[in-house]
Amino acid sequence: MTHRRYWIYFLLFLFNAICYLDRINMSVAGRSVAQEFALSPVALGYLFSSFLWAYVVMMLPGGRLVDSLGAHRMAAIGAAVWSIAQMLSGAATGFVSILLTRLGLGVGEAPTFPVSYRSVRDWAPYTERGVAVGCIQAGTLLGPALSAPLVAWLIEATSWRWSFVVTGVVGMVWVAVWVVFVSTPERTTWLPEAERQRILAERHAGEPPERHGGIGYAGLLRSPSMWGLAISQGCAVYTVYLYLSWLPNYLQTARGLSIVNSGLFTSVPFFVGAGLIVLTNWIGDRILTPGTMRNGRRRIVVVACLLLSSAGLAIPFVDSLTALVILTILPISFGGTATATNAALCNDLLRSQADSGRAFAFMVLGGNVFGLLAPIVTGYIVQATGSFAAAFMLAGVLSLIGAVVSFTLTRHTLGEETPMAVGAMRAAG
Repeated sequence: MTHRRYWIYFLLFLFNAICYLDRINMSVAGRSVAQEFALSPVALGYLFSSFLWAYVVMMLPGGRLVDSLGAHRMAAIGAAVWSIAQMLSGAATGFVSILLTRLGLGVGEAPTFPVSYRSVRDWAPYTERGVAVGCIQAGTLLGPALSAPLVAWLIEATSWRWSFVVTGVVGMVWVAVWVVFVSTPERTTWLPEAERQRILAERHAGEPPERHGGIGYAGLLRSPSMWGLAISQGCAVYTVYLYLSWLPNYLQTARGLSIVNSGLFTSVPFFVGAGLIVLTNWIGDRILTPGTMRNGRRRIVVVACLLLSSAGLAIPFVDSLTALVILTILPISFGGTATATNAALCNDLLRSQADSGRAFAFMVLGGNVFGLLAPIVTGYIVQATGSFAAAFMLAGVLSLIGAVVSFTLTRHTLGEETPMAVGAMRAAG
């Protein structure tokens, strides 16, 4: 049996890596941008967070578009929009103009995770769901790991402006490759017929999916699991975005590292996390059966990851740079792994293909409502206290809260049309 579907996983891995390359570009360049435009820590926090405002606003419409246009089309559209916005950041003349380009980045990146998770549902046999999501989402950690030092070098060698132009071009190259080679499993011509039939037969855990047209956002929001997924995702994403946005700046200002060295030290926990995110989800696939998947037992992996992520609480109490880097590995690696495993859990609990884009969009929306607050809240904390200590501790506490929420709420199916649900929808309609 061939495994050409792995090329889809690889292209989606690059899709996520480029997405996060463009996000961390601003984190590494933030000090240079702040110096040129005379920005305070609070203003810089808003700039770090700004792309998430548009990202959050467009998330639910983006999920609906993924369901209607297909993941393969929305991947190309989203990447093209965000890459153009990224290149335009290099031409910014002040705070307002660069803020606008960051909003454009958010509009383009809004469908990224619904596209990725829906693609796994379309392309992966159920025995590969966890590892497929893990491999794809490893790009969200490996992207920053590789790009932080490269962007830092590029800024040192040229300027912060050229770093945005170059990273934007990388995204446009990806769009060209995707458009030429990728469609749906049913229509992709380079996929061998035997492999196509296996994907179509096994992608719903060996059981036929619900054939109704979906229960929509209103139906999904009546499920405690949908709220459990969204809130626990938010607690994990808050942690990841705190470190993604502020770690280079923290290393430069609080620890006295150069731009290049801060990029190198930032890359270490993201490198480790990229490996852990794949390994953890591979183990989950090996130990779970179709029955335990459908019953939501993957939540135990999510809970364990969030508990390990809370180790960031100890960061304010270490002085050694080596100890600091080791401690940042836990919240970054396991926070990122929790978000990927949550996506696999959402896939396990989903019953209707027609609801998948919307369910993933709401879960990611929950994540990024928390995520957009992380850079802003951190900016206020740093300005008020002159220290990052309270910011790291807040992220650790949220990880503990997320573990409790995941364990208690994510126990029910999503998008299953039961007689009770049908009656409620008809009454509401």
